[in-house]
Amino acid sequence: MAAANRFLDPAAPALRAVFLLGTLKPGQGEFSHTEALCELVIENLRGYNVDSEIIRLVEYEIKAGVESDMGHGDQWPEILKKVLASDIIVFATPIWWGIQSSLIQRVIERMDALNDELLETGRSELANKVGGMVITGAEDGAEHIIGNIANFIVWNGMTLPPACSVSFLGDYTGETKESLLRKFREQKSTASMARTMTRNVVFFARLLKENNIPQDEKGVSQNLAPGTVGLRGDKG
Repeated sequence: MAAANRFLDPAAPALRAVFLLGTLKPGQGEFSHTEALCELVIENLRGYNVDSEIIRLVEYEIKAGVESDMGHGDQWPEILKKVLASDIIVFATPIWWGIQSSLIQRVIERMDALNDELLETGRSELANKVGGMVITGAEDGAEHIIGNIANFIVWNGMTLPPACSVSFLGDYTGETKESLLRKFREQKSTASMARTMTRNVVFFARLLKENNIPQDEKGVSQNLAPGTVGLRGDKG
């Protein structure tokens, strides 16, 4: 196998992927279009020896706040453990009024504590992990959501590969989970996006496992002007 492709070798050590599913539909029995598209990506990931888990956020008590643990009854800490134990983190959301779901936004807000840690110490617990996105909706807004989540991903230490999102915008009337997944498999554009996203996130996840991006030993909190964010790049 060519050296450039060894990161895609299905015989390579297993990777872990977590899908943060932002559907607003409660319960595992409730049909989620976004979950169906996640499963198409998971099918592709399986071919590269990637173990995946979908976390249906609506089933958890995720308190409002910007800390990693908001106290009694907060279930975000157990989700965060799975996120930090994964190599690939996928934000999966339906489109609601042109923007990501409120649950995905809450996850972003709760992960803000990790950004504070990065600014204070120069090190991120999300470093050398790869991000991806899955988006569905009956309305436009995918590019806006990709931009929002991509901004969050890259400024929190994760790596964003090329073409690391798959989206489907269309009518779901009368679909079941099985029929929609079949449609995704058969629709060339959607299936191709899923294959490309899968290949790229796997490639970069394995690349970064062997070649960690260097992290700084101190933060930038004291050097920031109001309203600015960023990773330290100087040696001062």
